[in-house]
Amino acid sequence: MKLVKIIVCVVVAVLAVGCGTVRKGSKTVDQNAVDTTNVAKGNVMEGMVLTNPAEQLAGEWTFMSIDGKQVKTMSHAFVIFDFAENRFYGNNGCNVINGNFKCEGNMVAFNDIISTRMACDNETSEHTVMKALNDAVSLKLSEKEGIKYLQLLDKKDRELALLKGQNLAFMNGAWTVEEIDGESVEDKNVKLVIDLDQLTIHGNSGCNIVNGTVYIDYGKDWGVQFQQLLSTMKMCENIQTEKKLLVALELTETCKQLDNYKIALYDGKGECVAVLKRLHLEK
Repeated sequence: MKLVKIIVCVVVAVLAVGCGTVRKGSKTVDQNAVDTTNVAKGNVMEGMVLTNPAEQLAGEWTFMSIDGKQVKTMSHAFVIFDFAENRFYGNNGCNVINGNFKCEGNMVAFNDIISTRMACDNETSEHTVMKALNDAVSLKLSEKEGIKYLQLLDKKDRELALLKGQNLAFMNGAWTVEEIDGESVEDKNVKLVIDLDQLTIHGNSGCNIVNGTVYIDYGKDWGVQFQQLLSTMKMCENIQTEKKLLVALELTETCKQLDNYKIALYDGKGECVAVLKRLHLEK
């Protein structure tokens, strides 16, 4: 995506969670779904000292609230820090933004901020995002239950904005399907490949080739959905395994890393619908 006279090297796609037994199409991201009740002030751990900001602030940070009010935008409001160039990139909930930043320890300064000029209905949130970046002088990094939170603070140490960082990189790679609905899958040809950079999922159901898209639900902790799932139409003896797999993927709303080799997929009720085991391609 291009800004005037500048190439912005970011567009982070948002991926959507499947929560039904009917195959779903893409949907508009609605920040209204974001719930900040679990990250209210005082509900996260004490701030950490930024001894290695480039590592500690890696990844994408979603704006959850500004001045204590929930961010409500139709586009995903976020920032990404590029410490190699001292640049940041992202979206203010309406327009693509980028600029320079300087970070020394917990102190920060954003400057030379520019954005595209598309008009949006959520103009108020867009302007509050920009103001929070302009007024920020320090950062406070906290963590709760594996989720990182970043506060932008003003010169009086008051919270300007609260951002959430979710790193689902552990989902990237090739997987065998070990369980579906608590039952072991004996067919080791049932495999999936998840690519969060391309927001795609594809693999073999043990009968047919399966393809689909991935959506990260920033309104939920570890929220992920699989959409637009399609398969070839060959008939096989173990077609029931394929049907169960597709339903499990469509029901998935959240995920969890069980260990370095396994991840679990959960439906909207928190029930485990599938367990995936990492496939070591070198073997």
